[in-house]
Amino acid sequence: MVASRVRTLLLAALLCISTAVEAAPRSLLFVTQIFPPIIENAGGDKLGGAQVEILQEACRRLDWRCEVRAMVWKRALRTISLGEADGLLLVQDVADRRAVMELSLPVLLSSYGLYVLNGNPLRYRQPADLSGHVLAVYGPSLSQANSEQLLQGVAGVTEQVEPDPQTVLRKLAAGRYGAAAVAFSNADIARYWILQDGLSSVHQLATIKSISYMFGFTRSRLQPGTLDAFNQVLLSMCRDGSMSRLAGRYSLLAAGCH
Repeated sequence: MVASRVRTLLLAALLCISTAVEAAPRSLLFVTQIFPPIIENAGGDKLGGAQVEILQEACRRLDWRCEVRAMVWKRALRTISLGEADGLLLVQDVADRRAVMELSLPVLLSSYGLYVLNGNPLRYRQPADLSGHVLAVYGPSLSQANSEQLLQGVAGVTEQVEPDPQTVLRKLAAGRYGAAAVAFSNADIARYWILQDGLSSVHQLATIKSISYMFGFTRSRLQPGTLDAFNQVLLSMCRDGSMSRLAGRYSLLAAGCH
């Protein structure tokens, strides 16, 4: 009788502990690099930008505590590969990301483009038109990988790799690569820096490729049900217009409702 009562009390205690753990708000750490207007420095240790605001709203609806830390991109990727963070912002659906992460639904649409100085007579129709030109790009990055994919089989292109997109566009505007040079960049990030830095001598020559951004969840840290719950909230935000509203604050396009 006593043993039976003890077992009952133990089971009740375990049930209470389990319920309390399940009810506790989930705490998740995300890492990324500052790439305005998608990821912005909002002052102090705070981050803003379209994807940060989308994440914050999704976590609010889920009653999760989500922290976003900024660092250089190489360190952010290493942090994910070592399992030291729960997720990554500014993720594209490529094999390298899928190797270590589960990907959310797309949240933002963007593109890659080519940029030149005003007065550059270059007319772009095909990759071969870039032969004989300097092509500047931020790297190592997916921007660099996509630019190199574009240039496969094209001879006579001199690649100039810089540590960030802002440097690429500033040097292009200053004529540091020469009057006939071309820059390869994310179009929304390029638009931001052209306006922010007053680079009126630079304009977009061509759109190269459409892309979408999503969230990546570190597979080694991912708890069952987390990604499904997150995607359901993203879908709800898309359908009620919240996604478009948050993206629109930064003149960005939200992905469609899947």
